[in-house]
Amino acid sequence: MKKYVFLAAGLMGLYALNRFALLPRADGLLHRLLSGYLADFLAGGMMIVLLFAALHLAHRKPPRPWHCLALALVCGLFWEYITPLYLPRSVSDPWDILAVLLGGMGILPILYRLEE
Repeated sequence: MKKYVFLAAGLMGLYALNRFALLPRADGLLHRLLSGYLADFLAGGMMIVLLFAALHLAHRKPPRPWHCLALALVCGLFWEYITPLYLPRSVSDPWDILAVLLGGMGILPILYRLEE
């Protein structure tokens, strides 16, 4: 379980670094990428880490890649198309879905390596 905690802490640390150190100093395209897409990329990775951790606690096998892809896709679609219906400050951006998917799929090689 420690492996998931450390990985989740690393993702949270990257988010904090982005939010409090990088974003205030960025402008233009870099600010757009860091403010919009990096957070979604990290969130996609965190979703998959949480999935692996939950399955580990339940003494289940790690998920297959397409299960992870499905989770990331459903979460991304929800956040981009359902959340704006009830959260006024939320806006829909289809590129965010891609960022979530890339983050979720990007963390998989690390997680499968940890499972060996």
